[in-house]
Amino acid sequence: MHDSNMTTRTIKRYSNRKLYDTQDSHYVTLQQIAGLIRNGDEIRVIDKTTQQDLTAATMAQIIFEEEKRGPRLPVEGLRRIIRSGLPAH
Repeated sequence: MHDSNMTTRTIKRYSNRKLYDTQDSHYVTLQQIAGLIRNGDEIRVIDKTTQQDLTAATMAQIIFEEEKRGPRLPVEGLRRIIRSGLPAH
């Protein structure tokens, strides 16, 4: 278990879509980021150029990739997430 005073691990996303862990100074995969999250790490993903926060989009991508390998999430739960999302523009 991790300390509650732990800082957030920053992952920078480069224009070539590579993800760089600034804490450990190396490139990481979505699967590795998922492992960090499962281990209790707080993650923040930012675009290196624009500084836009990409954390939610990256987490959604992790879920998508894991669901492609084998559905594990209940459809009703996913439906609730979509329904509670931001309104269309």
